Amino acid sequence: MIEYLPSNDDVIAIRCGGRLLRAELEAYLDRLEASFAQRERTHLFAEVVDFDGVEMDGLGNLMKRSTVWFRNLDRVGRVAIVADQSWIRWAANLESALLPHVSYETFESGEREQAWAWVQGEADLPHGPAFKIIETDRPNVLAFEIDGHLDKAELERVSAHFLEALQGQDRIRMLGRVRRLGGLQPSGLLSGDFFAMKRSFLERMDRYAVVGGPAWLRTTLNSLAPLFRVEIRHFEPEEEAEAWSWLDARPVSERRLSA
Repeated sequence: MIEYLPSNDDVIAIRCGGRLLRAELEAYLDRLEASFAQRERTHLFAEVVDFDGVEMDGLGNLMKRSTVWFRNLDRVGRVAIVADQSWIRWAANLESALLPHVSYETFESGEREQAWAWVQGEADLPHGPAFKIIETDRPNVLAFEIDGHLDKAELERVSAHFLEALQGQDRIRMLGRVRRLGGLQPSGLLSGDFFAMKRSFLERMDRYAVVGGPAWLRTTLNSLAPLFRVEIRHFEPEEEAEAWSWLDARPVSERRLSA
C-alpha cells in the first residue's frame, strides 16, 4: 500500500506499508520521473509502517525503470525515511553512505515531525543541533559536547571549526562530553574536512578526556588507547572536574555552532 500525503509541490511524500504492488511502484516512479523533468530539486519523504515486501511479478522490468533514480541524482534534494523497522533504517543508511552528495536521513516514528519539517524545508538540521563548542581558558585545549545525532551538515561545521582552531597550535588537548550518542550520518564520514580534522588531531594531540557516554564507550576507549600515542582517559559525568584538572584547563562558556 502506498498513500500519498499532502506536501509542498517539490516534495513527493508517501506513507507505505504491507506488501507493495507493482502498479503502485510504477505509479510512484511516474511521479518521480515527472518531478525530475519539471524541477531542479525534488525532495522525498517516506513513512514506512509494517513493510512486508514487494510483489515479485514483473520485478525485473521495475528494476530497469528504477534507474531513473540514479540518472537524476543531481536533482535529488532532501530524503527522509521514517521507519521503526531497524533493518529499513540500516539499508537506508547504507545507501546514504554510497550516495554522499544526497542529503539522506533516517528517523524513528517518534521523530516523524522533525523529519517532516526538515524535508519540507522548515528546519535546517534534520535531527536538531547535537553539538556544542565548549570554550576553555587555554587556546590549546579544545572541548565539545555531543547530545544526539550528528548530521552531515553539522559535522561539516564542526570539522571547519576545529580545523580553524588548530591553526597555530603545536600540541593540543581535548575534552569530549558525551550526553547522548545518537551516531553520525554515514555520508558525513566521507567529508574531506572530516578526514583532515581527524588527521590533524592525531598528529598534534597529547591528551584526550572523554566524559560520560554509553557503557560500551569506556571499554572501547580502553581497548583503543594503546594503539595511539595519545593519552586517552574516560571519566564518568560526576568526574568532569577531575577531567578538566587532568587537562590543566577549565571551561569558560558553551555555544552552538551557527549555520
